[in-house]
Amino acid sequence: MTTYNTIALFDFDGTITHMDTFKSFLLYRFGIVSFCLGILKNFKILAAYSGGLVSNHQAKERLFGTFYGTTAYCDFQRDCRYYSLERIDRIIRPEARSKLDWHRKEGHQVVIVSASICDWIVPWAARNGVHEVIATKPEVVDGVLTGRFATTNCYGSEKKTRFLERYPERASYTLYVYGDSRGDAELLVMADFPFYRCFNV
Repeated sequence: MTTYNTIALFDFDGTITHMDTFKSFLLYRFGIVSFCLGILKNFKILAAYSGGLVSNHQAKERLFGTFYGTTAYCDFQRDCRYYSLERIDRIIRPEARSKLDWHRKEGHQVVIVSASICDWIVPWAARNGVHEVIATKPEVVDGVLTGRFATTNCYGSEKKTRFLERYPERASYTLYVYGDSRGDAELLVMADFPFYRCFNV
């Protein structure tokens, strides 16, 4: 059972930030030319995702594997840390930062639940007083990325599942939820105080 009376749960991409960090990270690490080539290589599956023919997990995993399959995990972690600490502050919404600060000052448990990969969220989150990050994890075998995900992409109903696994006694705490897309719908529905694309009533 959680020892916190109040939990403030934030989506990351589009809520705390004003853009998708998966795209931002790949552009930071590989540059616009390589990024566009990677998109073209995966055009069919991305088009199928847009048409509802494949899942978010399948499309995102395929794109991730194009750029990071067979990469040493320590190299990936280094890239993530540099991006997290050098670039994420540039794309943070000021109103999101203010709300994060308010919850921390109130003594609330602050949690990020995101479909993005945890490795580039955690360094920024730790520096900004976020207590926990629940996010997608890459699969690592013998210290090398396989290009697949170790967990189901933390999107939609998976966000709710992962959050409740960690904080199961729902009746024991007050829940604030901040989100911006259909991927946050299940979390927003179960919140005591839901905030969709806003931070104040």
